Amino acid sequence: MEYYRTAKRMYLANGRSMISEIFPYADDRLAAGLVGQGSECFGYDDGISADHDFVPGFCIWLSEDDYEKYGEELQEAYDSLIEDMYPDASSMKKSRGAIRRRGVFSVGDFYESLIGCPGVPGNEMVYMAIPQYALAEATNGWVFEDEAGEFSAVRMELLKGYPEDVRKAKLASSLLLMAQSGQYNFQRCINHGEDSAAVLALSTFVRESIKAAFLMEHSYAPYYKWAFRKLREIPGMNMLDSSLEYILLGSNEGRGAAQKIRAVERVASYFTSRLRDEGLSSSPSDYLEPHAYEVREKIQDSAIRTTSIFSE
Repeated sequence: MEYYRTAKRMYLANGRSMISEIFPYADDRLAAGLVGQGSECFGYDDGISADHDFVPGFCIWLSEDDYEKYGEELQEAYDSLIEDMYPDASSMKKSRGAIRRRGVFSVGDFYESLIGCPGVPGNEMVYMAIPQYALAEATNGWVFEDEAGEFSAVRMELLKGYPEDVRKAKLASSLLLMAQSGQYNFQRCINHGEDSAAVLALSTFVRESIKAAFLMEHSYAPYYKWAFRKLREIPGMNMLDSSLEYILLGSNEGRGAAQKIRAVERVASYFTSRLRDEGLSSSPSDYLEPHAYEVREKIQDSAIRTTSIFSE
């Protein structure tokens, strides 16, 4: 959280005056904050985070027209501000292929860099193509101010979660993969003596369980590095968190495999109970596959319902 506090102080103390010199009528025409890629935008930064891509800064978001008029000059002023305050910034280690995270953006360009479209997706098929982690990055962090409202209007719509048919499609996909990997293939891999494949099966089960948990909450699972930490922030997820951690970290030797199978079934039971409670499935089965297909049958849009059940 220290990065966020530093970023906000920097914006209030230095950023506003920098902007007013170049763009004197900006007060009700821009947004500023800290949103996007990086642990700092989730509030998870620590000493380890500071080894790369970690120069303190903030984001300024402008309309397309204002960006055309003032964007380049504001970016130059922003770069100078960062260099003056942090002379070693240019030598900071940067991730290869990383997009520019801080500075001046048009609203559309910023969202497009994260989710592939310049605002709220135009239809449900576009939403289908956007992975959860991308939407988590587009909706995290903090908006310091936004009198214009353009940036926040997109943000508030995305924060509602996937449209219901898309949510059901992605949930059905995760439930089916959970059934195949954890409830079916893990034991078969152990029986075949394929210990590495067994680990991969459990990894798939855990990954899809986390994605399904966030979908049940009408939210988005972040990048895998932060998935467990974010999961723990959801009320009532203690059992799910501890079971998934055991599935990943426990031994497969001796009675370990049997204990992991029981943990898999505890996780599956959590989801089957919630699916029934929320009217997404009425199947009495303990196996997740029939629940996956029942959720899928509840999709109203035939174009989404007839796409492959295996989606991101």
